[in-house]
Formats: sequence, structure tokens, C-alpha cells
Amino acid sequence: MKNRYRWICLLTALVLVIGCWPVTAWAEQAPEAVCTMTDKQGAVQWMLADSNRTTKIQWPGGALTVESETPFSALYVIWDQPPGNWTGQAGETVITGGQYGFIHEYIPLEAPVTKAVLELPQGALCCDIYAFGEGEIPDWVQQWQPPLEDADLLLLPTHADDEHLFFGGTMPYYAGELGKKVQVAYFTNHWGEPYRPHELLNGLWTVGVRAYPIMSDFVDQYAGSLEEARSLYDEQTAIAWQVEQLRRFKPEVVVGHDVNGEYGHGAHMYNTYTLQQALELSGDPEEYPESAEKWGVWDVPKTYLHLYSENPVVMDWSIPLEAFDGKTAVEMARLGFEKHVSQQTFFKVEDFGPYDCRLFGLYRSTIGPDEAKNDFFEGLTEEDYSDYQPPVEEPEPQPSQPEIPPEQESSQAGPQHQPQWKSFVWPALGAVVLVFLVLSIFIKRKRGRNP
Repeated sequence: MKNRYRWICLLTALVLVIGCWPVTAWAEQAPEAVCTMTDKQGAVQWMLADSNRTTKIQWPGGALTVESETPFSALYVIWDQPPGNWTGQAGETVITGGQYGFIHEYIPLEAPVTKAVLELPQGALCCDIYAFGEGEIPDWVQQWQPPLEDADLLLLPTHADDEHLFFGGTMPYYAGELGKKVQVAYFTNHWGEPYRPHELLNGLWTVGVRAYPIMSDFVDQYAGSLEEARSLYDEQTAIAWQVEQLRRFKPEVVVGHDVNGEYGHGAHMYNTYTLQQALELSGDPEEYPESAEKWGVWDVPKTYLHLYSENPVVMDWSIPLEAFDGKTAVEMARLGFEKHVSQQTFFKVEDFGPYDCRLFGLYRSTIGPDEAKNDFFEGLTEEDYSDYQPPVEEPEPQPSQPEIPPEQESSQAGPQHQPQWKSFVWPALGAVVLVFLVLSIFIKRKRGRNP
């Protein structure tokens, strides 16, 4: 009899715990619809459904039909290169895409459908198409916003992966944790290495950047010195590109490379060399008048360079970040770099040694020198930066959660959703205790009646 009552107690407690679990604990994730994709000839294009970005189709022209037995309410298209503008129809929804040059393109639909007809541009290179039912879209689906109209911080890496290796926790801290408007503009592109643009986007998404990056028309080329880099890239074109980025995004803060090229890379040196000239020209409407007419002029208030020896600044990337479940900025930089699967052989994100990603210097300022020397936005006033809030003093760092093992290349994990269990754990425990108390009283009374 005693065992029976114990089992009753345990089962009742379990039922109550499950009952107390809110619906949001199982927030319904949008199911991925199994689709058949056919071209205008009716041929099945299986490579678009293999979730493999190394397989791709050069579209011959005409319509692509996406059909599923279960309704879907969103599409996610992975391109090999920007496709150009394209259109489509899904039920009553007129689809427009390609206008921002995204190669990871998320398209929500107005209502669920079982069929969509996409008019893809002839010659466009398409890797994969996913369809999702109603519900919460998985974290690995990148829902990019267009490049910013007005940035708080402009990051100017030379290559895909430099943004994590040398600028460290800048993106996870300012974009992910503080919610600043961070724009990234790459001095070179990697269209000749089709896997690297995907790695680039995966890394940015992981560390909390949501504004789609800019990739220049300059082809990635190795240079062993600044002089060699000057022979590879037209200098006036490069300076004009730098001036345009400063004027277009009007950042309060710019962060650039080490003048010595980090580990001696001439393209890194050249990126900074042309940036230094652009900083002196971007506020003058007589210089590069075409971009001045299009974007206006801008004199950047503060510019920091990695490892710059004058006016040194040491950033603390070891503080746990709430936006990333307690991981630190440098841990997130490492997770972002892990998305660059092709670049894992020689490089690491280091917060020590000769390439310490915490060390910067205030290269140029229109508002005077830093005093605290631990914040890129130090000294900016309300007039300079209306959204800026100075960082509050953080508590002593606590041990962070262990890093998540690297995911497959096709996975793009952004900041993880905040844990939902905290909202119901105490009510559930209280319910369990209450059940045991009630049952204990019941058992005692039962025994009293049946001695």
C-alpha cells in the first residue's frame, strides 16, 4: 500500500510539472517543408533541395516551381553570387527579391501556400531553396536587414575572417550586447572562392550583426608589402571607395587594421593606408564630388586602428554577455571565426601575444583624446551620438558556459534564444511541494480510518 501511494505522489507531481510547463517552452518551430522543385520543362532540380552549398545550378531561365504537400509560409534561398532582381508568385503574394544583393535571402509570405512559382534570372547561380511552415523560424535561417543608412560603428576588415581575428569582441559586444548599429565593409571580395562568402555571412550572423555587409569590387590578392599592394590596386579608386563608405554610413566610430598589416600582409597595410587618406578627404565636398553629391560629406569623429601604439586603448572582451547566454565577447569572436571553416589551419582569435585583439589605438579624433581608454564611444556627447549610452560597470566575470562545438558549414547559429525555463521552474516546484503535502495529509487520514 505504501508503495502505491508513493507512485501516486510521483506520478501526480510529474503531471503537474508538465502541466505547469508553459506553451512557450515548446515554442513551435516552423517545420521545414519537403518540397519538389521543377524547372519549366518539368525536370526535378534535386540539387536545390540537397542542403549543400557546393552544389549549384546556373539557372537556364524561365520559372522554377516549388511545391509541397504541406503548406509553407516562408522561403529561404541560398545563392552562389548576388542574382540580380527577381520576382515570383505564391498564392496572393507577389515575391520580389535580389534588390539588396543578399546571397542568403529570406522571403516571408503573406499566407501559407503549397506552391510558389519563382522567375529566377537567367544565369543566376542558385545553391539551395528551403521552405518553412508557420511558426518560429530556426536560428540558422539568416533574416538579413539591408545595409544601414546611418551606422554607429563602421568596421573595415580586408578579408573575410579578419573581422574576428583582429577586431575580436567588437561585433559581439557593440552589435550583439549593446545593440549598436554596426556596419561591416570588406576591402576585398571572395567571389573567386565560392565557399568564403557563405562563411563570411555565417560568422557575422553568429556574433549578432544583422545589417548585410558591403563587399567591394577589389579581388582578394596577396601582397607582401605596402608597395606591392599599391601595384595591385588603383590608388585613386581605392581611396574613392573608402571615402564613399565613410560618407554613406556616417559612422561615429571607425575601426581599421594595424598600419603594419597585422602579420605583414600588404593588403591590410593598403586598406589602412587608403583609409587614412580618406579620413582627411571625406568631409570636403570638392574631393570625390560624385559620392559627395550622392551621400553628402562626413568627418568621422573617432577612428581606432588595431595595435596602434599612440593613444592606446585596451578593450575588455572577457565580460560575460547576456545576449549570448553568458559567453564573453572573445568567446563569441572565436565562435564567429569557427564559421570560416576554410581558414582554420593557421589562425586563431587571440586576446594575448603580438596580435592581441583587445589592443587598439585612437588614431584620429575630432572630440579630443580618451581618458578611460576602454570604450570606442568614450567622449561622444548626445549631440554626437543620440543613441549612445556609456557602459555601466560590470560585475566580476563569472565562469561562462562551455563553447558549443563547431557546427556544420550549412548551419548559421545566431545568438541563442534566452532560456524559457526560468519563468516556470518555481511555480512547478511549488506545485510539486503542494501535491506532496496534500497527499501526505490524505495518507495520514486514511491510515487513521484504517488502523
